[in-house]
Amino acid sequence: MTDSDQIKKQAISFLKKWWASLLMLPFIFYSLHQIYWALNYNIFFAVNYSYPFPLDIVYLFVDTFLLIVHEAGHTFFGMLGFRFLTILGGSLLQILLPLAILGFCWINRKYIGLQFSYLLVGFSWLDVATYAADGSARQLPLIGGLGKESHDWYNLLVRMNALEYDLTIGISFVLIGILCYLIALFIPVLYQNTSR
Repeated sequence: MTDSDQIKKQAISFLKKWWASLLMLPFIFYSLHQIYWALNYNIFFAVNYSYPFPLDIVYLFVDTFLLIVHEAGHTFFGMLGFRFLTILGGSLLQILLPLAILGFCWINRKYIGLQFSYLLVGFSWLDVATYAADGSARQLPLIGGLGKESHDWYNLLVRMNALEYDLTIGISFVLIGILCYLIALFIPVLYQNTSR
């Protein structure tokens, strides 16, 4: 076997193992860039950020999916009859549903699905982070043109007497999201001996 054949074989082996991680890298980079700009410069970068093509299409689908899940969470947890849980329900379901998908992939040993599930969980934490960090300023536009008094994280933090910690809570959520992203990228290391 020549050196070029050996290099080609190693490259193919590398791509078979790491293709999903390589595919995720641009999305992870841009979503972290978006959250950095939103928290450091202007919260409107959370909703007005230009992802390059084709990542803009991926972002649109993922963000729309999470918005629908978020709104469904208010309805679902609202049926329990507790106002605090109704308000928290949007962000809570936005985290819990991706975690359920992750759990399904983990139980069924779907490692590529597990990688993308961690990516979804991480992005969901980043999405909730911007909402939480906006708690006191209440600048983000709300669905349906609702007023500032309807801001979930403003109401939650006021009820917990923690409004001044909105940015700290947002940054904590960002760190959880980054941890999920790192796990997503390094799943091939954790499951080296499997091809699924």
